[in-house]
Amino acid sequence: MTAPRLGVVLGGTGVRGFAQAGVLHALERAGHPPDVLVGVSSAAVVAATYGARSDWSEALLRVDRSRLPTLPSPTGEDALARLRGALRGARQLAPSVWSWGRRGVEGLGSEVLDELLGRGLRFRSTRVPLALVATELGQARRAVLDDGDLAAAALAASALPGITKPVSLGGRQLVDGAFSDPAPVDIARDLGADIVLAAVPFGPGEANGWPLESDPEGPVAGMLRGLAIGQRAFVRERLAEADVALRADLGDDVRLLDFAGLDAAVRRAHDDTLDAIDEVERLRRVGA
Repeated sequence: MTAPRLGVVLGGTGVRGFAQAGVLHALERAGHPPDVLVGVSSAAVVAATYGARSDWSEALLRVDRSRLPTLPSPTGEDALARLRGALRGARQLAPSVWSWGRRGVEGLGSEVLDELLGRGLRFRSTRVPLALVATELGQARRAVLDDGDLAAAALAASALPGITKPVSLGGRQLVDGAFSDPAPVDIARDLGADIVLAAVPFGPGEANGWPLESDPEGPVAGMLRGLAIGQRAFVRERLAEADVALRADLGDDVRLLDFAGLDAAVRRAHDDTLDAIDEVERLRRVGA
Protein backbone atom coordinates (compact mmCIF):
# COMPACT_ATOMS: atom_id res chain seq x y z
CA MET A 1 0.00 0.00 0.00
CA THR A 2 1.15 3.55 -0.65
CA ALA A 3 2.13 5.73 2.27
CA PRO A 4 -0.41 8.30 3.44
CA ARG A 5 -0.01 11.68 1.78
CA LEU A 6 1.69 14.23 4.01
CA GLY A 7 0.32 17.75 4.01
CA VAL A 8 2.37 20.60 5.46
CA VAL A 9 0.87 23.91 6.57
CA LEU A 10 3.34 26.76 7.10
CA GLY A 11 2.40 29.98 8.87
CA GLY A 12 4.23 32.96 10.29
CA THR A 13 4.66 36.64 9.55
CA GLY A 14 7.89 38.45 8.74
CA VAL A 15 11.05 36.65 9.80
CA ARG A 16 9.00 33.91 11.45
CA GLY A 17 7.43 32.98 8.14
CA PHE A 18 10.69 32.86 6.22
CA ALA A 19 12.12 30.71 9.03
CA GLN A 20 9.75 27.97 7.92
CA ALA A 21 12.30 27.02 5.28
CA GLY A 22 13.84 25.09 8.17
CA VAL A 23 10.74 22.91 8.42
CA LEU A 24 10.98 21.90 4.76
CA HIS A 25 14.74 21.31 5.06
CA ALA A 26 14.22 18.91 7.95
CA LEU A 27 11.39 17.00 6.28
CA GLU A 28 13.33 16.56 3.05
CA ARG A 29 16.45 15.36 4.85
CA ALA A 30 14.36 12.83 6.80
CA GLY A 31 12.79 11.50 3.61
CA HIS A 32 9.35 13.00 4.19
CA PRO A 33 8.92 15.84 1.68
CA PRO A 34 5.41 17.28 1.60
CA ASP A 35 2.90 15.80 -0.83
CA VAL A 36 0.64 18.83 -0.28
CA LEU A 37 1.66 22.31 0.82
CA VAL A 38 -0.20 25.34 2.23
CA GLY A 39 1.43 28.70 2.99
CA VAL A 40 0.21 31.68 5.00
CA SER A 41 1.68 35.19 5.34
CA SER A 42 5.41 35.39 4.57
CA ALA A 43 5.59 31.60 4.82
CA ALA A 44 3.54 31.67 1.60
CA VAL A 45 6.67 32.88 -0.20
CA VAL A 46 8.61 29.88 1.12
CA ALA A 47 5.80 27.49 0.21
CA ALA A 48 5.43 28.97 -3.27
CA THR A 49 9.17 28.77 -3.92
CA TYR A 50 9.22 25.14 -2.82
CA GLY A 51 6.33 24.38 -5.14
CA ALA A 52 7.91 26.25 -8.04
CA ARG A 53 11.39 24.75 -8.17
CA SER A 54 13.46 21.79 -7.02
CA ASP A 55 16.35 24.10 -6.08
CA TRP A 56 14.07 26.12 -3.80
CA SER A 57 16.58 26.24 -0.95
CA GLU A 58 19.42 27.61 -3.05
CA ALA A 59 17.05 30.11 -4.66
CA LEU A 60 15.98 31.49 -1.28
CA LEU A 61 19.60 31.73 -0.15
CA ARG A 62 20.47 33.78 -3.24
CA VAL A 63 17.95 36.51 -2.39
CA ASP A 64 19.77 39.74 -1.56
CA ARG A 65 19.02 40.60 2.08
CA SER A 66 21.38 43.56 2.23
CA ARG A 67 18.51 46.07 2.00
CA LEU A 68 16.46 44.46 4.75
CA PRO A 69 16.56 46.10 8.18
CA THR A 70 18.50 44.92 11.21
CA LEU A 71 16.74 46.47 14.17
CA PRO A 72 18.52 47.51 17.39
CA SER A 73 18.43 45.22 20.40
CA PRO A 74 15.36 45.75 22.63
CA THR A 75 17.44 45.44 25.80
CA GLY A 76 16.63 48.26 28.16
CA GLU A 77 13.92 49.75 25.95
CA ASP A 78 10.39 50.32 27.16
CA ALA A 79 7.38 49.13 25.17
CA LEU A 80 6.87 52.44 23.40
CA ALA A 81 10.50 52.49 22.27
CA ARG A 82 10.12 48.95 20.93
CA LEU A 83 7.03 49.97 19.01
CA ARG A 84 8.85 52.94 17.55
CA GLY A 85 11.69 50.64 16.55
CA ALA A 86 9.26 48.32 14.78
CA LEU A 87 7.73 51.25 12.93
CA ARG A 88 11.18 52.45 11.88
CA GLY A 89 11.83 48.98 10.53
CA ALA A 90 8.55 49.06 8.64
CA ARG A 91 9.49 52.35 7.03
CA GLN A 92 12.82 50.89 6.02
CA LEU A 93 11.09 47.89 4.50
CA ALA A 94 8.41 49.83 2.65
CA PRO A 95 10.54 50.92 -0.33
CA SER A 96 12.29 47.58 -0.59
CA VAL A 97 11.25 43.94 -0.35
CA TRP A 98 7.98 44.50 1.43
CA SER A 99 6.71 47.09 -1.06
CA TRP A 100 4.80 44.40 -2.92
CA GLY A 101 1.43 46.10 -3.21
CA ARG A 102 2.17 48.94 -5.61
CA ARG A 103 0.18 49.24 -8.82
CA GLY A 104 1.94 47.56 -11.73
CA VAL A 105 3.58 44.92 -9.52
CA GLU A 106 6.67 47.09 -9.12
CA GLY A 107 9.40 47.28 -6.52
CA LEU A 108 12.14 45.01 -5.38
CA GLY A 109 9.74 42.62 -3.68
CA SER A 110 7.92 41.88 -6.89
CA GLU A 111 11.24 41.48 -8.68
CA VAL A 112 12.31 38.97 -6.05
CA LEU A 113 9.07 37.03 -6.45
CA ASP A 114 9.51 36.93 -10.21
CA GLU A 115 13.07 35.72 -9.70
CA LEU A 116 12.02 33.04 -7.24
CA LEU A 117 8.86 31.83 -8.93
CA GLY A 118 9.34 32.69 -12.57
CA ARG A 119 7.23 35.22 -14.38
CA GLY A 120 3.84 33.80 -15.32
CA LEU A 121 4.16 30.50 -13.43
CA ARG A 122 0.73 29.17 -12.49
CA PHE A 123 -0.45 26.93 -9.69
CA ARG A 124 -1.18 24.06 -12.05
CA SER A 125 2.55 23.85 -12.85
CA THR A 126 3.83 23.47 -9.27
CA ARG A 127 5.66 20.33 -8.15
CA VAL A 128 3.07 19.52 -5.47
CA PRO A 129 -0.55 20.57 -4.90
CA LEU A 130 -0.24 24.03 -3.36
CA ALA A 131 -2.53 26.65 -1.83
CA LEU A 132 -1.76 30.06 -0.37
CA VAL A 133 -4.02 31.89 2.05
CA ALA A 134 -4.79 35.62 2.10
CA THR A 135 -7.42 37.72 3.89
CA GLU A 136 -10.17 39.30 1.81
CA LEU A 137 -10.91 42.73 3.26
CA GLY A 138 -14.26 43.36 1.57
CA GLN A 139 -15.89 40.14 2.83
CA ALA A 140 -13.83 39.89 6.05
CA ARG A 141 -12.87 36.28 5.40
CA ARG A 142 -9.99 34.12 4.29
CA ALA A 143 -9.25 33.73 0.62
CA VAL A 144 -7.84 30.41 -0.60
CA LEU A 145 -5.57 31.00 -3.60
CA ASP A 146 -4.92 27.83 -5.57
CA ASP A 147 -5.36 28.88 -9.19
CA GLY A 148 -3.89 31.48 -11.50
CA ASP A 149 -0.59 33.35 -11.24
CA LEU A 150 1.61 32.07 -8.42
CA ALA A 151 3.65 35.25 -7.88
CA ALA A 152 0.52 37.40 -7.63
CA ALA A 153 -0.94 35.02 -5.06
CA ALA A 154 2.26 35.05 -2.99
CA LEU A 155 2.20 38.82 -3.13
CA ALA A 156 -1.34 38.93 -1.79
CA ALA A 157 -0.85 36.28 0.89
CA SER A 158 2.12 38.15 2.39
CA ALA A 159 0.88 41.76 2.10
CA LEU A 160 1.28 43.00 5.67
CA PRO A 161 -1.05 45.93 6.42
CA GLY A 162 0.73 49.08 7.49
CA ILE A 163 3.77 48.13 5.42
CA THR A 164 2.25 47.52 2.02
CA LYS A 165 -1.05 48.29 0.35
CA PRO A 166 -3.69 45.59 -0.13
CA VAL A 167 -3.20 43.62 -3.31
CA SER A 168 -6.02 43.69 -5.86
CA LEU A 169 -6.52 40.20 -7.30
CA GLY A 170 -9.58 38.91 -9.07
CA GLY A 171 -11.63 41.89 -7.97
CA ARG A 172 -10.76 41.36 -4.30
CA GLN A 173 -8.61 43.43 -1.97
CA LEU A 174 -6.26 40.98 -0.24
CA VAL A 175 -3.82 41.21 2.65
CA ASP A 176 -1.79 38.90 4.89
CA GLY A 177 -3.56 35.58 5.43
CA ALA A 178 -2.61 35.28 9.10
CA PHE A 179 -5.40 37.69 10.03
CA SER A 180 -8.10 35.29 8.88
CA ASP A 181 -6.50 31.86 9.37
CA PRO A 182 -2.97 31.38 10.73
CA ALA A 183 -2.95 27.58 10.26
CA PRO A 184 -5.55 26.37 7.72
CA VAL A 185 -5.28 22.63 8.31
CA ASP A 186 -8.57 21.95 6.54
CA ILE A 187 -7.18 23.27 3.25
CA ALA A 188 -4.37 20.71 3.30
CA ARG A 189 -6.92 17.94 3.81
CA ASP A 190 -9.06 19.32 0.97
CA LEU A 191 -5.98 19.10 -1.29
CA GLY A 192 -5.67 15.41 -0.52
CA ALA A 193 -3.48 15.17 2.59
CA ASP A 194 -4.07 12.17 4.84
CA ILE A 195 -1.73 13.44 7.58
CA VAL A 196 -1.18 17.13 8.29
CA LEU A 197 1.83 18.72 9.95
CA ALA A 198 1.18 22.37 10.80
CA ALA A 199 3.91 24.78 11.87
CA VAL A 200 3.49 28.29 13.29
CA PRO A 201 6.51 29.50 15.30
CA PHE A 202 6.47 31.27 18.64
CA GLY A 203 7.34 34.92 18.73
CA PRO A 204 9.05 36.85 21.56
CA GLY A 205 7.47 36.20 24.94
CA GLU A 206 5.01 33.60 23.70
CA ALA A 207 6.95 30.45 24.48
CA ASN A 208 6.83 30.97 28.25
CA GLY A 209 3.28 32.29 28.24
CA TRP A 210 4.36 35.70 29.54
CA PRO A 211 4.76 34.92 33.26
CA LEU A 212 3.22 37.28 35.79
CA GLU A 213 6.55 38.85 36.62
CA SER A 214 6.74 40.21 33.08
CA ASP A 215 3.49 42.20 33.20
CA PRO A 216 3.35 44.88 30.51
CA GLU A 217 3.95 48.45 31.56
CA GLY A 218 1.87 51.22 30.03
CA PRO A 219 -1.01 51.36 27.51
CA VAL A 220 1.06 50.59 24.42
CA ALA A 221 2.55 47.43 25.90
CA GLY A 222 -0.89 46.36 27.10
CA MET A 223 -2.38 46.82 23.65
CA LEU A 224 0.38 44.83 21.97
CA ARG A 225 0.13 42.07 24.57
CA GLY A 226 -3.64 41.85 24.13
CA LEU A 227 -3.36 41.52 20.37
CA ALA A 228 -0.70 38.84 20.72
CA ILE A 229 -2.75 36.86 23.26
CA GLY A 230 -5.75 36.81 20.94
CA GLN A 231 -3.64 35.66 18.02
CA ARG A 232 -1.95 32.99 20.14
CA ALA A 233 -5.32 31.56 21.17
CA PHE A 234 -6.42 31.48 17.52
CA VAL A 235 -3.22 29.69 16.49
CA ARG A 236 -3.57 27.07 19.22
CA GLU A 237 -7.16 26.36 18.23
CA ARG A 238 -6.17 25.76 14.63
CA LEU A 239 -3.07 23.72 15.46
CA ALA A 240 -5.23 21.37 17.53
CA GLU A 241 -6.75 20.19 14.24
CA ALA A 242 -3.38 19.00 12.90
CA ASP A 243 -1.97 15.51 13.35
CA VAL A 244 1.43 17.00 14.17
CA ALA A 245 1.70 20.57 15.47
CA LEU A 246 4.94 22.52 15.62
CA ARG A 247 5.47 25.81 17.47
CA ALA A 248 9.20 26.31 17.32
CA ASP A 249 10.50 28.73 19.95
CA LEU A 250 12.50 31.14 17.84
CA GLY A 251 13.70 32.99 20.92
CA ASP A 252 13.11 36.50 22.17
CA ASP A 253 15.97 37.78 20.02
CA VAL A 254 14.11 37.01 16.78
CA ARG A 255 11.64 39.80 16.17
CA LEU A 256 9.00 40.25 13.51
CA LEU A 257 10.95 42.43 11.05
CA ASP A 258 14.53 41.90 12.19
CA PHE A 259 16.07 39.92 9.35
CA ALA A 260 19.44 39.81 11.08
CA GLY A 261 18.02 36.87 13.05
CA LEU A 262 16.73 34.92 10.06
CA ASP A 263 19.50 32.31 9.85
CA ALA A 264 19.19 31.47 13.53
CA ALA A 265 15.41 31.26 13.18
CA VAL A 266 15.70 28.81 10.27
CA ARG A 267 17.98 26.58 12.35
CA ARG A 268 15.56 26.58 15.28
CA ALA A 269 12.60 25.70 13.05
CA HIS A 270 14.69 22.92 11.49
CA ASP A 271 15.63 21.45 14.86
CA ASP A 272 12.05 21.62 16.12
CA THR A 273 10.91 19.68 13.06
CA LEU A 274 13.56 17.00 13.56
CA ASP A 275 12.12 16.39 17.02
CA ALA A 276 8.76 15.57 15.40
CA ILE A 277 10.04 13.23 12.66
CA ASP A 278 9.43 10.07 14.72
CA GLU A 279 5.77 11.01 15.09
CA VAL A 280 5.44 11.70 11.35
CA GLU A 281 6.96 8.30 10.57
CA ARG A 282 4.68 6.56 13.07
CA LEU A 283 1.56 8.14 11.57
CA ARG A 284 2.62 7.20 8.05
CA ARG A 285 3.24 3.57 9.09
CA VAL A 286 -0.12 3.33 10.86
CA GLY A 287 -1.95 4.78 7.87
CA ALA A 288 -0.17 2.67 5.26
